[in-house]
Amino acid sequence: MTRRRSSQACAGVVILAAFLLPLVSSAFGQEGHPDWGSNMWEPSPSMGWNLKNMTPAQRQRMLRSWTFMNKQVPNNYLKSTNSIGYSIKAIAAGGPLYAAHCKMCHGQTGLGNGELAPDLTPSPALLAYLIQQPIAEDQYLLWSISEGGKRFDTAMPAFKTVLTEEQIWQIIAYLRAGFPAIEEEGTPAENGAPPSVTTDEPGAAPKTGVGE
Repeated sequence: MTRRRSSQACAGVVILAAFLLPLVSSAFGQEGHPDWGSNMWEPSPSMGWNLKNMTPAQRQRMLRSWTFMNKQVPNNYLKSTNSIGYSIKAIAAGGPLYAAHCKMCHGQTGLGNGELAPDLTPSPALLAYLIQQPIAEDQYLLWSISEGGKRFDTAMPAFKTVLTEEQIWQIIAYLRAGFPAIEEEGTPAENGAPPSVTTDEPGAAPKTGVGE
């Protein structure tokens, strides 16, 4: 009786394997790799890798990042060095400059929700998010603010004719500090200043090299 049950179980396994084998073979090629009728590693339109499928804002930001990463920017920006650091003094000077020249589009805390933002296409960059990304090196920020967005069909003006390079570095210091509240006398509020900034001496730049 036991031998007969074993034979029946083996027969069932063989039948099940015979049924499943054609299904497995249709899903896997001769070398055992999945084949779903197309190259699984080829980006599909739904993945948003194709420039034609991106929104204007996505396209502009990708092109801007690509341009910088491939060093298609003036050499003076690539070789530029932050000369003022991220001191309390630099942050305090950058706050009013940001409020006067950037807040109306990028918003008070860099969330892209300034009063002019609804009328802009592409929409202003979310600086609070951008500043935390690897692309946000000192040189990238200096270039972006100085040259503006005309090259990429955005409304951002070129501030190199409005602000000095030192003033742009001060704005960058303010961005890196996390958009702290600035008191009337021009110093960051105690609850807004980053705890790591304690002196007026220039600090070490956290991001300097292209492609780091």
